[in-house]
Amino acid sequence: MMMTRIVDGLMWLCAAMIAACLWTAAPASAQWHAEETVLSCRFEAQDRVASISLAGTRAIYRYGRPGRKPELTLSSPLAELDYRREDGAGDTIDEIATFANGDTTYRFAAGFKNGAQPDPSALRPFGLLTVSRAGKALAKLACVPASIERNPDRLLARMRNAGRERTSDGVTFPNYPIDPPIRAADAPACKADNNVDTCWSRGVGAARRGDLRGALEHYDMSCDAGIGTMGCYEAGKLYLHIRQLRDYTRAKERLARTCSGDDSGQGPYACKYLGWMSFTGTGVPRNLDEAFGKLAKACFFHNDAILIDPEGCHFLGRTALELRGRSPRDAARADHLAYIAFAQGCTDNAKTVCDEARALYRREAARAASWIKLCDSDVGEHGPIGTCAELAISGEDYDAAQAVRRQLASMFRAVSTSSE
Repeated sequence: MMMTRIVDGLMWLCAAMIAACLWTAAPASAQWHAEETVLSCRFEAQDRVASISLAGTRAIYRYGRPGRKPELTLSSPLAELDYRREDGAGDTIDEIATFANGDTTYRFAAGFKNGAQPDPSALRPFGLLTVSRAGKALAKLACVPASIERNPDRLLARMRNAGRERTSDGVTFPNYPIDPPIRAADAPACKADNNVDTCWSRGVGAARRGDLRGALEHYDMSCDAGIGTMGCYEAGKLYLHIRQLRDYTRAKERLARTCSGDDSGQGPYACKYLGWMSFTGTGVPRNLDEAFGKLAKACFFHNDAILIDPEGCHFLGRTALELRGRSPRDAARADHLAYIAFAQGCTDNAKTVCDEARALYRREAARAASWIKLCDSDVGEHGPIGTCAELAISGEDYDAAQAVRRQLASMFRAVSTSSE
């Protein structure tokens, strides 16, 4: 009975696809030879392929047996195409295009995911076609990784050229240049390009193609050119995180340039990575004092706008707790500093860091810790929050969060330099 339902479902899906093919207007197939394919793959356990191509100001989706007339062809103007991007924090690099035929949709996602053991840092290509009707998934077809052919960002480039500015969920398109692939050894010298440089842009393009070694070469060129520190930051992360490219000495040098620079967007994160290396002893001797200084910069002091890395605040708090010392006075000050650091991370809506701040406060209040009384007596001298417990607030309101960040930074400086 179950097998019958599965077969019936597949027959219905094939019939729906054939009907959709007949429904599609002819001009799309007439432009076949003038098209640029941006994504194609073969599906696992099926003798079927799917593709997305560009023809003028339209995007075209096809599905069927390789080398034969497509069983399904759908076309959408680029201005109306359901297009989304889901770039994770080092985990995924995705582009998603969805084509509709009545209440049936064909969602084609492609990109890279982190690898598995023994090398989780490797990028694995993936593609996934999800067919849905009225919001209910009918089929999910995974691409054979080796069959994926992709020209990332060509959809983005064509839409930008046509004047489109946002994804279908309202996110503004990135404005980095999209250039043809070129080896760093053959590339021209870096030039300033608005607030970035051309070498950094070429590195971004290589990374989106999954060529991390090529991306690193361009990022290194960018860093050495000294136009900005964005290439230094990206190179430092690759040297630190990607096993096949790992070089802790170069990671530290590249990240240090960004940490000491004036880029308020990436600087705090670079300082966090440096502090984390010292805190964990990754690639450098473990040094809690060194970690404390770098993490304090990530959490409080990198820039006057107090743009922070909340994970840096987490590691700063953990470092403070490990520096508690042997006397009750040193321990109380360490706990006080840890709470202020966790509270600072909380202002960036980092839930786990908020939880750390509140848990530490409850634990210490339950035993009537001396630092809580000192915190309550001094907190009003540094800003608008009147009690120590109220410092651990989430940053839903930007202006209020910035005021609390300034207050916490003032308190952190006062407590860390106090002899009490």
